[in-house]
Parts: sequence; C-alpha cells; structure tokens
Amino acid sequence: MKRNTILGFVLFILFSCTNHKNEIKNVTPNKVTKSEHKKTTEPENISKLVKSEIEPYDFDTILKNGYHLSYRVYKDNVEGDSLQSLTLVKGNRDIKTLSETSYPMLHKNLGHIAADFGDSFLFVQSYGSGNPDEMQLIKKENGISLKEGVIVDLKEDQKVLLYIENLHEANEELRLLDLKNNTEKLITDFNNLSCTNAGGLRNCVKIDTVTQKEIVIKTDSEEDHILKRYTR
Repeated sequence: MKRNTILGFVLFILFSCTNHKNEIKNVTPNKVTKSEHKKTTEPENISKLVKSEIEPYDFDTILKNGYHLSYRVYKDNVEGDSLQSLTLVKGNRDIKTLSETSYPMLHKNLGHIAADFGDSFLFVQSYGSGNPDEMQLIKKENGISLKEGVIVDLKEDQKVLLYIENLHEANEELRLLDLKNNTEKLITDFNNLSCTNAGGLRNCVKIDTVTQKEIVIKTDSEEDHILKRYTR
C-alpha cells in the first residue's frame, strides 16, 4: 500500500512538469519593431522652432484691411539665442517676416508702422542719437518692399512721402512720392543750400502743405528760406 502511494506521487510530479513545459513553448514573445523602437527613443519635432506671439509691443501693430504685425519672441534652434521678430500677417496666414533681432533690444530698433496707406504701409526702424529713420514701403499683399530709403517727411492722410535714396552716397537723391496719384519726382531744388551742405538734405527740408493740386516743400532752417511748389 505504501509503495503504491509513493508511485502515484511520483507520477503526479512528472505529469505537472510536462504540462508546464508545454505552456512555456506556447508563449510567443512580443517583438519590438524597428519603427516602434525609433518612436520611443527619438523625441518628436526635435528641430521644430516654436515662435510664440506675445504682447505688449511698444508701437501700434494694427493695419488696415485685416492686416497686422505679429510680435514674437523665441529661441534660435541652432545656437539657442533669444530672438524677436515682426511678421506681417493677415488672419492666420504669415506673409513675411519683416525684421528679426536679438532679444531684448529696443522695439524701435526692431521696427514699427510709420504710416498706413491702404494697400501699402511704411515700415520704419529707428536707432536714436540723431540717426536717420530707415524705411521700407511695403506692399501688404505679399510683403514686397516697393521703396527703401530714409524718411525726411510725410503726410499720411494725403499719401505723400518725402524721402532720400542712397543716403551719404555719391548718388544720394531727394524724392517726392505721391501714392494717391502714383507719381514720383526727383527733387533737386535744395541740393546746394547752406543747410544742405551743413547738415544734409534730411535736416534741411520738409513738406509745408499738400492740396489736391500741389505739394509745397520748404527749407527748415534759419540760413535758407526757400519754398517750392510741385504739381500733383
């Protein structure tokens, strides 16, 4: 009787071990594919440059006809430097980045709207300390710069701009732009004045009056007193 009990116990152990081996053989290990491994080890959008739009800005950023300038501060994705920019935008569509510089810098260095003429606007960068205001006349639709130079004077309501091309160069020119009538004149009547020779055209002349028929420019100095009329 005792021998039969021991034999039964041994057979039970052998049977249990056989079933356990079969269960192990039937288990299929989970395989990690190459693509799945890549997803788990590489961060998404590792090189994506995040530009956040922030407020406030020191100057007005709203333009007519649904356009505006978006002020953004972000990190350079190569060097890690802090940058700031102004981007021409309509709705949710970025048209063109107009200016970019390190952050923080004065907003007037980055740029601002000097005049809004409807289909175009005057974008100006100012550097202070008597330095000229560098300007671009920009077409809103595509961000293209139509004119570049230095502002002398302007009358926004009449869409008239007096500016200098090629400042301090041999081919420096004083120009009168009439956007309302789509005309531009080269102005040479003030080239050889005392104030021009002393401080340059930029500090010598200004727009006096603008009517539907004419634009009047005069000297802005004590040395010279000249007034010139130009038909529109």
